[in-house]
Amino acid sequence: MKRFSCLSAISVGLVGLSVSATSFAAPPTAGQTVKTVQPSDPTPAGGGTDPTAAPTTPAPTSEPPPPEPTPNASVTIGSASGAPGTDTPNGSAAAPAAPPKKRRWSGTQIFAQASMTTATVDKSQNQAYNPTIESALFISPRFAISDAFQLRARVVFNYELTNSDSTTTRNEPRFSDTTLSLFYRKIPELPGGIKPAIAFNTALPSSPESRARTMLFAPGASLQLFKEFEHIPGNGTLDLLASTGYSHPIYSNTTAEVRTPRAYGLQCAGGTTCTDQLNGIFNMSDAISYTFLVSATWGKFSPALFYLGSSQWAYTGKDVQVNGRPVESPEGFRPTNVRQTSYFAAWVDYEANAWLTAEVGYFLSRAALTGEGTRGNPFFDKYQDQRVYIGANINIDNLMKQLEGGPSEAGIVRAQNKKPIGTF
Repeated sequence: MKRFSCLSAISVGLVGLSVSATSFAAPPTAGQTVKTVQPSDPTPAGGGTDPTAAPTTPAPTSEPPPPEPTPNASVTIGSASGAPGTDTPNGSAAAPAAPPKKRRWSGTQIFAQASMTTATVDKSQNQAYNPTIESALFISPRFAISDAFQLRARVVFNYELTNSDSTTTRNEPRFSDTTLSLFYRKIPELPGGIKPAIAFNTALPSSPESRARTMLFAPGASLQLFKEFEHIPGNGTLDLLASTGYSHPIYSNTTAEVRTPRAYGLQCAGGTTCTDQLNGIFNMSDAISYTFLVSATWGKFSPALFYLGSSQWAYTGKDVQVNGRPVESPEGFRPTNVRQTSYFAAWVDYEANAWLTAEVGYFLSRAALTGEGTRGNPFFDKYQDQRVYIGANINIDNLMKQLEGGPSEAGIVRAQNKKPIGTF
């Protein structure tokens, strides 16, 4: 969601041309070099007379008239003892062409995806049939302030093509939260060729979930480490990308609001503090995420594996009291305010051209614990949000270069961290 990108330089070679000692040449143009052919030079390519060969005896015929001189023709004759004839001064060598300058918004990508739950075609996976087909558009702009600092943003537009239980209205269009990041990319390389980068982040409540939770914004920070291995078997490359991040959302309330005002006020634990609030669900106070991406590239194909884990700590309420005394918990009951989620994805990219990469893959998004309180399988679980998808990733910079007729950088175009719609 190669979802961290590279550029190559262009080199220009100059080729010298040799002219036979017995040939007539047109006047050289500016910048052209006329080379004097010495007896040791080989016979020019394409045939011709060897200047070192012994002269042959002509047949006893009358001497033919000399050829008419060509107007403005310049003749260059070379021999072991003879002085060279008229020559033209050498022109200055052409300067190598400079590589194209990077655009400030280089790296901007758009990823279009269509996904379907596996239970949509296999009804036996769940007791209640709930077909789900969705389309999503991942928009990830970037802007380089300087060589060291880069602004990045990310927002996802999602539209459901079915009428599943995951949305509140049929064919509901939804946005994720909008994340903004300021990356610093000039940290010295670590031993082993590991390239670090840090970022200061914030998220804005553009999703309906975060607006219902009364979120104002969510500041945070992240650390990213990147390592590349070249010449893996099959003349390929291997990339490893790991990151960790922390965020602390800021809310107006510690519990979520209802989407539309109620006709009457709710009573919560004998008071009125829960009016127009969804009782029983507390907002997240702090979150730590950790991601790992491994991808390999062989020619136009690039398989990859991605994992995202998140640990979230929610706010807790005051002790419930009856007649001024706190209500005790049952014996052995240990309440917790920690929530854990995971997201796993596997895909294969195919480089269609310099700006378009096609993709087919699979992902599973789930809570880390099952309903029985045990650890769930993070890779396959037919009872969770398990999907297959197809997608297309567009590199906007390379697309613009092709439209303008300029050179573009080929290679796999990957939208890093194509994780689910982000909410807080």
